[in-house]
Amino acid sequence: MNFELEEYVIGALVLKPELVKSVVIPDNCFLDKTNRFMFKLLKKQFEEYGTIDIKGLPVNYKKYFTEEYPINDILTKLTLAMESIPTTSNFDYYQKSLFSRYVEHQILNAIKEFNETKITKEELFDLIHKYESLGIDTQDHHYSSKEIFSLINSQNKGIKFRFNKLSDVANIQEHDLVIIAARTGIGKSGFCLNLLEDISDRYNCIYFNMEIAEKQLYQRLVSINSKIPMSYMDNIETKHQKEYILESCNKIAEKKIKVFNQAQTVSNIRRIIINESKLEHTVVFIDHVGLIIPQKNTSIYENITAITKELRQISLNYNCTIILVSQLNRSADDDSVPKLSELKDSGELEQSATTVIMLHDENYGNNISKSKIELSFFVAKNRNGSLGKTKYLYNKENQRFDEIEKR
Repeated sequence: MNFELEEYVIGALVLKPELVKSVVIPDNCFLDKTNRFMFKLLKKQFEEYGTIDIKGLPVNYKKYFTEEYPINDILTKLTLAMESIPTTSNFDYYQKSLFSRYVEHQILNAIKEFNETKITKEELFDLIHKYESLGIDTQDHHYSSKEIFSLINSQNKGIKFRFNKLSDVANIQEHDLVIIAARTGIGKSGFCLNLLEDISDRYNCIYFNMEIAEKQLYQRLVSINSKIPMSYMDNIETKHQKEYILESCNKIAEKKIKVFNQAQTVSNIRRIIINESKLEHTVVFIDHVGLIIPQKNTSIYENITAITKELRQISLNYNCTIILVSQLNRSADDDSVPKLSELKDSGELEQSATTVIMLHDENYGNNISKSKIELSFFVAKNRNGSLGKTKYLYNKENQRFDEIEKR
């Protein structure tokens, strides 16, 4: 293996000791153990003396030199590293390249362990996602006044829906984590499919469907698009109906929608999001958080907390917005207005979300048998805009939601 990059980093530190302040790579990026020893020793000398002087190493750090790391050999290697480096101005590039090589090395080791049946396929994917998500930051984070003004004056890119009042109140932005919550049977999945059908002309969309059958999901999408009742899908009676449904199927097929139907781990979700969001901003629907496969040996509370934190980091670190469906606790199963504290299984849902939208049927007991019902939407938490309430007509026959104008 070529250790030239490691020697460049070491040589740059010897020639220009103040570069130690810019070091962001961990020690284990140095795969050669002698280079790793020298790197750690140089950092220690700078930390204790404010400079790097290879002549002072034998005097001040004699106890660290052993048969494995002889003084003369180390001094020779440090001198050669100092003489071989092309320039110190590319120090950030050396660090980034060295870190990329380390990540690649770790992934290859994980694949080797899998081939030797030391780890499972799921563990392999987890390790690959772990290393792929690692990164180093060599950016100078001190902004000038112009940069600060440009930053605070730039407009965040909002995601607009056909629901104008909700768009205005919620003011959902790209990279948000949005929670859609309601009691069982109120229409959470149906509303998310309305959002999906609406914005998939403009955004790349992926839908993690862990709640309903694939056939039913596409029936709902076609019904929302065509306004044809779902009951017609299985019993098409006329040629005109068939042509109209086929036309809607074509429209759905032309939209930028990808549906993943099987149960998912958060690692699989992250991997898919990374791949899908490379070329354009992607809106991710997850239905629902309680069905994500838990980690081993964790309680429901710990699992939902860890998943929610991870999803928030994914929305920040990658080019995506996440819309996450959540249920409410059993205490919400009455006619009272739902509260943030009733989000099921973890307070982290409220903590990590940028926006929480809660659906509520104020006449639930009287609406069970009705095909069209009025639902109230409460924007219960909002980092981007205001809190508020809007009214919707939910047509169960074609799964379509429409805003109700104020009377």
